[in-house]
Amino acid sequence: MRTSSFLYLAAFSIVVSQLGAEKPAGNTGPPDVARYESVLEKYVRDDGRVNYDGIRNHPTDLSAFVAQIAAVSPDSAPGLFKNREAQLAYWLNAYNALVLQSFAADYPKKRDRLTGLVGRASFFYRLKHKVGGKDRSLGDMEDNSIRKPYREPRIHFALVCASASCPWLSRTAYTAENVDSHLEADANRYFAQARNFHMDENKREVTLPSILEWFKDDFGGTPEKVLAFVAKYRKEESAKLTKGAWRIKYFDYDWSPNDFRP
Repeated sequence: MRTSSFLYLAAFSIVVSQLGAEKPAGNTGPPDVARYESVLEKYVRDDGRVNYDGIRNHPTDLSAFVAQIAAVSPDSAPGLFKNREAQLAYWLNAYNALVLQSFAADYPKKRDRLTGLVGRASFFYRLKHKVGGKDRSLGDMEDNSIRKPYREPRIHFALVCASASCPWLSRTAYTAENVDSHLEADANRYFAQARNFHMDENKREVTLPSILEWFKDDFGGTPEKVLAFVAKYRKEESAKLTKGAWRIKYFDYDWSPNDFRP
């Protein structure tokens, strides 16, 4: 009897010890943004081009950050994210980190995977990622965790798609403290680029990125509201853009990769 009691207590102690040891470190706090930012600093140029070879060959920091994303999210552990800004920063970093990791994983073999409809459907909708304990696609994250909950049009100048026409990937991560100013800087940089804005006054014609056509409802839904949004970031043309009728055209979207190879 004494022997069986001893064995029971010993087994109980081992189980308790194992439960404590198996508690994931990622559940003790939100993802380590500094680790993710170190990846951005090492492998992203100022012009947004990405060294995917470098990320694939040196995956430690990005893999660790993605593992933390897999463990927690504002949905699974809302107490870890103190406010709306912290939650939005999480989703922006998580989305971009997963794009980097997924594209780098099959690079350069599938370098042109996004140039076709099938490849894009697979990458953004079929491929699943563990986020806060749940399997999520990038498309699901964008629509249901970022666009719809936050109603923040500037996220379209922050989220990247591993392609030439997507916004430049910033080398600075998003945080609760900087997310608003960061998004404003992203929008200013985006519309300052000739590839994203062209005005022909003689034809009363403005050419804008395809993103503003695909997601026009996020920018007000009507041509007038879309132009009013753009006018905030084109100070010199602001008065003209908000006066009279303009025809809006859209640049072709370049799905070739936003890579560089040192």
